[in-house]
Amino acid sequence: MSKLIRELKEQKGYSESEKMIAEFMLENYRSIAAMSTRQMAKKTYTSPSAIVRFSQKLGFEGYTDFKVQFLAEMVQYMNQPSESEVFTNKDTVRNAIEKATRMELNAIKETHSRLEPSYVVKVLQYIMSAEHIDFYATDENLNIARQAASNFVFMGKSYTVPLTETQMYFMSVNVAKKHFSVIISRTGENRMLIDAAHNIKARGGKMLLITGEKDSTLGRLADFVLVSASADRVEALGYRIWWACARYLVDMLMAAMITQRGLDSIGQRDEWLKKNFVI
Repeated sequence: MSKLIRELKEQKGYSESEKMIAEFMLENYRSIAAMSTRQMAKKTYTSPSAIVRFSQKLGFEGYTDFKVQFLAEMVQYMNQPSESEVFTNKDTVRNAIEKATRMELNAIKETHSRLEPSYVVKVLQYIMSAEHIDFYATDENLNIARQAASNFVFMGKSYTVPLTETQMYFMSVNVAKKHFSVIISRTGENRMLIDAAHNIKARGGKMLLITGEKDSTLGRLADFVLVSASADRVEALGYRIWWACARYLVDMLMAAMITQRGLDSIGQRDEWLKKNFVI
């Protein structure tokens, strides 16, 4: 479920009029494509200005921008299995296989829907022009950092993946201007990574954040943010959904870099690997 749809369903901090707007949109999304603010206000017993303020509260410039994004995410949400579809002790092995497959595929599709090619191009410009890539990640996210690093070195980019928090801290306070930093954090609220991001920013460094939460402390500090779908509950595959989608984003960057670097040089490296190693 997208963050926008979840927020509309949970209605945390909403006034009574905002709850009426949210509930109407969720229940009648098929019929609001052609609705104006005046028509929407009449249906929800509010006012056109209340509709606009509600849209702006959710981070959009106005009702039209909000409606377009809402309809796109709502259609996708309705085509996905319910998040209540989790694993239980009543599942057969076949059911478990089908559920796991749907969960991961839908999460990757949701992650894909958030990607804007022109935005990815801007990220690539910084990656390709950087002399060195510095990775910041902790715990299991270090494995994602190592995967990204192996992709980048294949593209001719040197990198550093510190193994301890102390090494990451010292790397952040000594970051060179021609280095590009990649931070990987599901919540965007890792205290150590936040401290590192402040250090990088203070020294004029540029940062890419790969996360499941754009509206987070790290999301506000980073220059670029790629957002992954994620799930919180273990019975909904929990962190594994995040890992699968974060790895997808890493592979997406790899594919995009190949188009920028040129297939000839990539092919030569691939042939060298086949000749010298068993892969």
